[in-house]
Amino acid sequence: MSDQQQQQLNEQQKIDDQKFFENIDAYIALANAHEASNRGAPQLVGASLIFAAARYNTFLVARANGEPEAFNAKKEEAKAYFIEQFTKMLDDNWADYNQNFEQYRLQK
Repeated sequence: MSDQQQQQLNEQQKIDDQKFFENIDAYIALANAHEASNRGAPQLVGASLIFAAARYNTFLVARANGEPEAFNAKKEEAKAYFIEQFTKMLDDNWADYNQNFEQYRLQK
């Protein structure tokens, strides 16, 4: 791979990373808005996010595997991947929150 190709890949990765975090910020803003309207049961927001992620990721696997047989054959592989990713993300966010507990806890 040439230096120019590597530079293009690096630039694309920066753009993708920026979009990734913009999406996260948008989902959190929406979750916060929903939490404000569900004062009696804020746990519904977290559960709704998890359910939405499960539904959307199932859709992505189905779309990538156009036939029911291929889709069903991917279930355990996809499940392992999503569980691994969620665990990593939860661990990273837990550690970050733990380090910044007072600052984050006081945010509104």
